[in-house]
Amino acid sequence: MTERWIRAGYLMGVVLVLTSIVYFFASNWPGFERLTKVTISIGLIWLFYGTSFLLAHIMNRHDFLSRWMFVAGAVAFGISVGLIGQIYNSHADSFWLFLVWLIPSSVLAWLARYEPLRVLSVILLQLLFWFYYFPSSYHVQRSEWESFLLLLAFAVVNGVIFVFREPSFVSYLLYIAMQGWLFFIFVHGLIFDQFVWWPYVYSLLLAAFLYYFFKVSRRRSYILITSIFAGMFVIFEYFRFTSKYFQEGVFFAGLLLSAAIIYGSVLLLKRLKSISSEKLSGTVFLFAFQMIVTVVASLIATSSIMGLILIWTGHFSPNLLFGLSVVLFVVPSMLVRSWNHVVRGTLLAVGYGMGAIASSEISGWLLGLYIAILLVAYFISTNAEVRLLTNIALSIYGTIFILNWTDEVRLALLFVVLLNGCLYVLSRRRKYERFLPQFIGLGAFLLLTSMDFFKVDSWYVCSNIAFVLVVIGWIMLQTKSGERWGAGIAWFYWWLFLIFKYYEWAWDLLHKSTSLFILGVFFLVGTAVLERNRGYRQAEETNWLRSRWISLFVVVMLQTVFTGYVVFDKEQHLRHGEVVKLQLAPVDPRSFLQGDYVRLRYEISQIRGLTGRGKVQIVLRKDEKGVYRFTHVYAANGKKDESYERHKNDVFINGTLQGDTVVYGIESFFVPEKTGADVQQNARYAYVRVSKTGDALLEKVSNR
Repeated sequence: MTERWIRAGYLMGVVLVLTSIVYFFASNWPGFERLTKVTISIGLIWLFYGTSFLLAHIMNRHDFLSRWMFVAGAVAFGISVGLIGQIYNSHADSFWLFLVWLIPSSVLAWLARYEPLRVLSVILLQLLFWFYYFPSSYHVQRSEWESFLLLLAFAVVNGVIFVFREPSFVSYLLYIAMQGWLFFIFVHGLIFDQFVWWPYVYSLLLAAFLYYFFKVSRRRSYILITSIFAGMFVIFEYFRFTSKYFQEGVFFAGLLLSAAIIYGSVLLLKRLKSISSEKLSGTVFLFAFQMIVTVVASLIATSSIMGLILIWTGHFSPNLLFGLSVVLFVVPSMLVRSWNHVVRGTLLAVGYGMGAIASSEISGWLLGLYIAILLVAYFISTNAEVRLLTNIALSIYGTIFILNWTDEVRLALLFVVLLNGCLYVLSRRRKYERFLPQFIGLGAFLLLTSMDFFKVDSWYVCSNIAFVLVVIGWIMLQTKSGERWGAGIAWFYWWLFLIFKYYEWAWDLLHKSTSLFILGVFFLVGTAVLERNRGYRQAEETNWLRSRWISLFVVVMLQTVFTGYVVFDKEQHLRHGEVVKLQLAPVDPRSFLQGDYVRLRYEISQIRGLTGRGKVQIVLRKDEKGVYRFTHVYAANGKKDESYERHKNDVFINGTLQGDTVVYGIESFFVPEKTGADVQQNARYAYVRVSKTGDALLEKVSNR
């Protein structure tokens, strides 16, 4: 127990300190000069790497903390790269940032053979793909086939790495990423009316994956992952089809489809038992697959029934619909225990779904009585699926009941938190069923901390403080008891909380950074004191760094040299580049890693008659007001215009043509927090340093 507490405490401290560093640099505090910021960021890289080396190689202890300090060093390098982009106004969230971050992280993961570094590399790979396809500083026009092949390439890259990876947690992430990009192609096609043939191909791919993992490799986890994506695909296709053909026959077909899914799953579950052991993991696998089928079949069935009612009556009576949901679905599912689990769960989910649709219009006393009866049914039921579905229903019905009684959303969310907290405590004998009320309760609690839903007042402050205390305490409690899944859920919401707070404007990033840093130091020091008082010392010597320290040191040195070279190059550019004044039109978002920035669109961003893809070199010429304006396209894709005659003060600037937009790499101007609106209102011109080779570096923006 002591070892688990010490590990959790050190990990929490490292996470908080790293988060505070991200917040601090993202705040773009004007109190530091450019080179001071860079020096601090490089110093942080060496601080984390050096601490890791000190713990493992010199003190010969703390293997866990040493490894996490090494991971922190890899993260600090990414922060430094993002900071350089912020200082010298490179693209916000550029895919180049994540590419530069990914390369050494992948090498370090390969050398250190440490799973968190591999996880970091997979995450960076997905961010690289995402921001390549969706650049934040400019819009890219792509043809249908170009978009499809690019998205397919993302999926294939993840798939290839997955195939050549040994089984591990990273393998699951890669497979989920591969399926995610394949599914994104499908969704992208629905939104933009493209890839109309892809659903047919995708359905065959899903069937092939299911067959392979069921018949050939017999991998239960991948069957579940594939089933989730297959279920989402079926649901999306069903709703797309019904929205296009709102007819009676279509909804009857939906009922038949739901019945076919249930029948097929019953047969499949019998076969799945052959690859499921009698151990707890096999039971959990079968139950999870059963829940996936229940969700898909019940959504389709509920939608079909509601569609038929609307077609037949033109409207529906809430009381009648609620009564039908209880009498025809809920009561039989509760009482008839001889039914197959999938059939029983699907009918119950349909009943709960129909009841939820009608419950906002029925009597509050009737709904309250129904909630009380369901609460009793939850505790007397012996079927796990019935209890889990009833848990979800109680949360939904309770929310509706509170909102019917009062419009205070906070009170409804607080009810969900308290309800699931009670269900968790009272279900302590049902170990794995306790995770659902924990997940729902913490999710509702997280919503209470959001300023996107509620105004910033004393409730907001108290909710945030309470959430921090509860989640941190929960992590330590679950770690103490050895419940990895429970601790994992708490960690998941803790990361979400830190991400959401980054994008909230209620409290300055600088102040958040200070608070998180103090809290992180408290955890590090407190854990060290606990370790000393308990007399804990690692049983085995740490030697993970000893055999590889030279190769790891080389990578770290290359990271430092790269950072120094980029800074030197940018500084030379600022010193010797020619100043060019350009007219612009800005907007104001927040970067994923680098803080607030103003997105700039220049007068020369679009040039009449210039479209396509590739590298271009534009000729700028100063007018009588001192503003440089477009005069000529000197080169496109390496092909120069030999007829051009250069004037004395002409300036050549390099760009990349993306459809009808020319991107110069100066489309982002980073500003201190909460100053973007002022810059946006006042900025009319950008002052850019252009080197002799045509590369541009944004220096400042001004209203004159």
